[in-house]
Amino acid sequence: MIRSASVKSKCLEAVARAAAYICGRQSPRGGFCFYRHGNVDEPNLADTYYAVAALRLFGAHVPHARSIASFVGRARIFGVTHLYFCAFALERLALSARVGEPALQLIRDLRVVLPVMPRSPATSGWLESTRMTVRLQKHFLAAQAATAYSPLVAFLQDDMTRSGFEIHGTLWDTYLALSIGSLLGLRGTAESAAFVDSLQRPPFGFQMTSSSTMSGIDAAYAGLRCCDLLSLPVKHEHEVIEFCLACQAANGGFAHVPGALPNLEFTYRGLQCLALLLPAIHAPGP
Repeated sequence: MIRSASVKSKCLEAVARAAAYICGRQSPRGGFCFYRHGNVDEPNLADTYYAVAALRLFGAHVPHARSIASFVGRARIFGVTHLYFCAFALERLALSARVGEPALQLIRDLRVVLPVMPRSPATSGWLESTRMTVRLQKHFLAAQAATAYSPLVAFLQDDMTRSGFEIHGTLWDTYLALSIGSLLGLRGTAESAAFVDSLQRPPFGFQMTSSSTMSGIDAAYAGLRCCDLLSLPVKHEHEVIEFCLACQAANGGFAHVPGALPNLEFTYRGLQCLALLLPAIHAPGP
């Protein structure tokens, strides 16, 4: 947890610059587009969700909220990812009532199918879609039957026992698995904590894998979320902060790595990292 006043000041300045960047990506139609420039204006659901969620992290004002809600409400839904962005963009705007019956029925119809080959590269995508499915159903369906998740709970418990949620050696997949487990009332194991702890290394604070030589904003975010879910101390807080701030571009947006092109998703991740390290001023989220 950040304690130095000067570091807090630097982080809050970074938050203010990021908020200005985000607002500059808003379309007159209400949505957001990270590459909006001149006559290029192509708002989309993903950028709109990340923009709204990023602004709400620190309680910032979201401009033209009703126009955003109208844009989101008109968007076509293609699969669980679009459904997630649509529903949670409205939720972050405190307009959950606008998640209408057609969207709620789509959420009810979502199913989690366990992977045939749990250790395959496709596991990463399965974890992403499973986390979205469980979060949508837990948040928007009051009467979702707990038994619907019994096979998933058994699968995750087995994986915890065997490898501590180390799906195939990446910090990101471990974060996703821990997040799903937390939604289902499961707790991380000593094996989970040992794996995450082994990836807490300088000079960036976290590495995505045991053999990584570089890092990115996703590794920092996944590492901080894992530590939060496991109640594990962050060993290299200063390094994480310096790396995250180095990922902020001159225009206020965050990139995956220092010097790369910023976008709204990475800006959201960067601000999430600062929010996890600045809990005293972090606006509560879902």
